[in-house]
Amino acid sequence: MFAYYDTPFTKDQIAKIGNTIIYLSHKVQDLTKTKILKLIFIVEESAIKKSGKPFFGIDFQLWKFGPVAKDLYIDLTSSITEGSSSSLLGDYIMRDPKMPENFIAKADFCDDEFSDNDLVLLDLIADFSSDKTANALVRHTHGPNSLWRKSAIKYGVLELLEKELSNSTNYTVDFSLLFEEHSPLQERYQESKENLEFVRHLKN
Repeated sequence: MFAYYDTPFTKDQIAKIGNTIIYLSHKVQDLTKTKILKLIFIVEESAIKKSGKPFFGIDFQLWKFGPVAKDLYIDLTSSITEGSSSSLLGDYIMRDPKMPENFIAKADFCDDEFSDNDLVLLDLIADFSSDKTANALVRHTHGPNSLWRKSAIKYGVLELLEKELSNSTNYTVDFSLLFEEHSPLQERYQESKENLEFVRHLKN
């Protein structure tokens, strides 16, 4: 077993992230660090947009090539550059010995953390991204009507990021921008966020 370092993720969140990557690794070509980071965001955004409920319940920061789950970025980057095992996801994925920039499953997929609707959503994301390059996924998450762009505009950092005056910020993607104000889905999302914060507080 790997050792957990100081991370904002719970063990359940890590298990769901790890098994999501395992699931997608069997359906998506060339699963690089960038692809993983993009797909994790796309899954989260799609789940919230559809039901108002987060898939993982994690934050994504507004970076130039974001949105990025910072701790996942650090973990995946260090496992490549330092040639070490992933600290967060070491039970789930490993670098491909033949293509070290890619990641492959290290364990069998476990569906304990997933509902039937979760698996349907993962299949939709896999179909959407199966043959897309990392750059194509970046363009998708940075499109004119993307949540990344809307959040960057809200916090006044879009020009900063687009002109490369900064590669990262501490602002996080605002998923509530997916909904009309006071809509049932927005209210469900806010309630889900509060519940996640409460559970995270209890486990810390």
